[in-house]
Formats: sequence, C-alpha cells, structure tokens
Amino acid sequence: MAPGLFACFRKHSATSDINKTEQASTEELTAEELKRGGPVVVELFSSQGCATSPEAELLFSRLGRGDFNLEVPVVLLAYHVDYWDFNGWKDLFGSSQWTVRQKMYVESLNLDTMFTPQVVVQGRSHCIGNDEDAMLGCIAGAPRYPPPVFQVICLNPN
Repeated sequence: MAPGLFACFRKHSATSDINKTEQASTEELTAEELKRGGPVVVELFSSQGCATSPEAELLFSRLGRGDFNLEVPVVLLAYHVDYWDFNGWKDLFGSSQWTVRQKMYVESLNLDTMFTPQVVVQGRSHCIGNDEDAMLGCIAGAPRYPPPVFQVICLNPN
C-alpha cells in the first residue's frame, strides 16, 4: 500500500486543535446512527423476457423515488438475469453474473427454483417483485446492521 494513504489516518498533534464541541457532536451523531442501524439492501432480479418484470421494475423505481413512507433508508440494486434469453428475446441488460448471484440466493434461502421478478431483502428474505405489500413488509421487517463508522481529518487543506 502507498505510504501516503496511511498518512491520512495517522494521528498528528494537529488533531488536538479540533474543537471539542464539534468532536462531541460527531460522537453523538455516530451513536445515534448506530442505534438506528444502516440502510436496508433491496435487490431486484428481473428480465426483459419476463412478462411480469416491467410491473416489478416500476414498483422498484417508485421505491427509489420515495413514493412509500419507509422509516428506513434503502439501497436499491437491480439485476437483469439471462436465463429468459432462450425464449426468443435477448435481454440486452442480462448477464450470467446476475443469474449466478440469484442462484446463490436460491441456495442460501432454500428455495426450489429461480424466478423473476424476485426481490431479495438484506440477503435474508425474498418476495415476488411485483407484490407491493410483500416487498414493503420484507423491508419493514428486515434486520438492520450498524453502518461502518470512520472519521477523516484533513490536516492539510491544500
């Protein structure tokens, strides 16, 4: 690793110049964030070859737009799988990597089969991607984990 990278994280005497009230407020904010937990990761597996995927993608975009009054922040990830390509419609966004990712979820969640549209929440629960109530219920009931916490202090403003 570059020595300069570690220099950013070393403690210098300049850190004592930091205003103690600012440091205390940062610590309080961090403690509050830790109590609430981090965002919930919501993944959508869909395909252009699947007749019900467009409805799920619309619902997913509404989720990203903030149309639902969720009490948790969400991170949305959308993947187009390629196993529908045999049906005569080549999904231009489809990838075998996303198919493999969904297959790993199928195995870890002990499911019988892969399907689209599928939503996986926090890697622990899943639902049909166009079922609004099920998706919102999975998000509301998802476990939340503390976000990573770190503080960067700029010692050289140039």
